[in-house]
Amino acid sequence: MVKRLLIATLLILPCALSLTTCDFVVTVFSMSPFPSYLAQAVDAVDMREDIERFLGDNYNDWDSDVHVLRNSTREQVFLVVRRHPGPQMVYVFDTSLDLQAYFRSDAQRNIALVEAPNPNENFVVGGGQFDGSDLSILNPPPAPSYPQISEDAWQKFTFSDGTSNYIVWNDGNYLGCTKYTSGWGSSTPGSSPPIKMDGDVRLAGLGYEPSGDPVLLGAPAVYLLIFYRDWDSDRGSLYIVRTDATKYPNPPYTIDLVSDGLSDGRTSSRVNDVEDRRHFLYTRKGVVVEARNRGTFRLVSLEGEVIKSFFITSDERTPFDFDIDGEYYYVFNQNTFTLYKAKTGF
Repeated sequence: MVKRLLIATLLILPCALSLTTCDFVVTVFSMSPFPSYLAQAVDAVDMREDIERFLGDNYNDWDSDVHVLRNSTREQVFLVVRRHPGPQMVYVFDTSLDLQAYFRSDAQRNIALVEAPNPNENFVVGGGQFDGSDLSILNPPPAPSYPQISEDAWQKFTFSDGTSNYIVWNDGNYLGCTKYTSGWGSSTPGSSPPIKMDGDVRLAGLGYEPSGDPVLLGAPAVYLLIFYRDWDSDRGSLYIVRTDATKYPNPPYTIDLVSDGLSDGRTSSRVNDVEDRRHFLYTRKGVVVEARNRGTFRLVSLEGEVIKSFFITSDERTPFDFDIDGEYYYVFNQNTFTLYKAKTGF
């Protein structure tokens, strides 16, 4: 592992000091082979030696993910590298991209969450569980183990309120939720169904805000990012739905999602013309959604207002994630084996 800071020659471009606020630069980068995070990078770490040693003979058949998770005391960056077939490796970095821990697992799991054993919530990424206070590896995980948790992080979403863990998912046209105690020792299913969603919809993302939402009179909020697809195209609408986190696993909302909006306008907003992609990410600055142009994203407020457009990369194999404050994002370039920390400019 080699730590480095990239000084990109692209910084001389107009608006490079504020790339995300300049529509001209967004357009230029969207047509350019150079990803914009090269000019926005404030730190980088070269992982080639470590990852090539891990990949071995599987050098041409692997993928990766980046996850940024925050518990009550700290934020960590996780890089997951998977061999096909074979094991996976989880690398843990602090926000300065200094390597803190790593974990090799023979079982490939996509789950990434913060779980709730007080006083410091642990991190669970891939097959590894990391102590929330010192990042020491806790293995094996507490029983009953991960079969209770979806191995597909694109299908189920999680949050922790510091005392209990919650898993939220699509169940046909309904939204389901189960509450788990610390250590996953017992569970409380929500009533069936707690939320009804009519139409061709899916839960595309989830954000949890423990500090409270003003629209919900200061209650901790779960933001449901629900995608409604127009089957005549690969686009649709994204609904940002505020729900009271203290009411889970039985949130008292009936949300009938139809083409012209949601029944409860007070707790929802809509973003039109959104591409059906996996990237719907909550930050405190707003929700990041992928737009129609490949590699171009939009930051929208929780009220559904488009704040700005920006470009990350046109390479769909490049994983990334944002910190919860929306100040930085972390990108892993699989071609150069380099993990970057870049300034959003939001």
